[in-house]
Amino acid sequence: MSMHRQAIGYLVVALVLSMSILFPTSWGIAANPKVDLNSATLEQLESVNGIGHDTAEQILAHKKAHGAFHSMDELLKVKGVGKVRLKALAEAFTVSDQSIRPEDVSQK
Repeated sequence: MSMHRQAIGYLVVALVLSMSILFPTSWGIAANPKVDLNSATLEQLESVNGIGHDTAEQILAHKKAHGAFHSMDELLKVKGVGKVRLKALAEAFTVSDQSIRPEDVSQK
C-alpha cells in the first residue's frame, strides 16, 4: 500500500506543477491587479514590472502638470515611455474615468 500512496503523492505534485505551467497568466493577474494611473501612488507605480523610481516620478509629474490620464496612449507623453514600453505596460495599468474632476463640481 505504501507504494500506492507514494505514487498518488507524485501524481498530486505533477498535477500542481502542470497547473502552474498551463495557467500562469491568470494566477499572475489575480496576484497583481491592474494599477490605476489616475489614483496610483509612487509606491504603487514602482510595484509594476518595468516601472522604476524615475519613471514613476515622471508619471506623477505629468499627471500634476497636465491632469488625469484619459487613455493609456497618453503615457507616450511621459519621458521614458515609448511605444515598445507602452505595449509591455498595457496589461499592468488601467485608466479610471476622470471626466468629472473635483474642481469642476461647484461647492454649494
